[in-house]
Amino acid sequence: MKYLFASSMIKPWVFLLLTLTLFLFLCGRPISAQKTISLATTEWEPYVGENLNNYGFASEIIAEAFKRVGYGVRYAFMPPRRVMKQVEAGEYDAGYPAYYSDDRAEKFYYSYPFADSAVGFYKRKDTEIPYKALRDLAPFKIGVCLGFAYPREFTTADYLKKEVAINEVLNLRKLVEKRIDLFITDRAAAQAAINASVPEGKDLLEFMEPPLETRKLHLIFGKRKGNELIRKDFNTGLQMIIQEGTVEKILKKHGIRQ
Repeated sequence: MKYLFASSMIKPWVFLLLTLTLFLFLCGRPISAQKTISLATTEWEPYVGENLNNYGFASEIIAEAFKRVGYGVRYAFMPPRRVMKQVEAGEYDAGYPAYYSDDRAEKFYYSYPFADSAVGFYKRKDTEIPYKALRDLAPFKIGVCLGFAYPREFTTADYLKKEVAINEVLNLRKLVEKRIDLFITDRAAAQAAINASVPEGKDLLEFMEPPLETRKLHLIFGKRKGNELIRKDFNTGLQMIIQEGTVEKILKKHGIRQ
């Protein structure tokens, strides 16, 4: 008798649970699994860094923009040239941070810009270099980084002496040691490299004002089916976090804005 009584008490609860489940199934909006975007990137502090808070302010902006439109992200760090190759080959959905260039635009879809980059020349403070136009720099040896896309005006200036090194730190050290006269670079990235790896450069090196160019940084997507939609979604999310002030908060948190 006790068993039959207990059974009769449970049945209404089971019925209600089944009814509620059926109602949610038929009338509720189905929840799809979150899509995860694979991102190829490179060490380029303060924009991006594997050891930086949230992988750097650029990474945090990108993650927040994707989050607003229902995407998660995962990161892979590699050299700059490999970022381009892997994204173009479809190994990753997108890559960053990327400058715009006409050559790249033939291979990639570009997102709206998520940050600015001041590109110009570092020199030694004890060296006088008169500079009003690029031709003024013809007598000097200029360090460049392998795999970086520089302003078109500089790239096409075949009268300049350009010496390639693999990264910011090596070029800055060469500048300190007077093995080159100038180094063309992003101002914030070079300052971060000086602070982290070339402390002797703090008192020896300076950025020449004004910048050669202030450029925009983008996400790039390989030109494959589905990527136009992902780019559109990202652009929507980016506009949302710009308008609501999230981007400005991220920049202040990382010390980029005061």
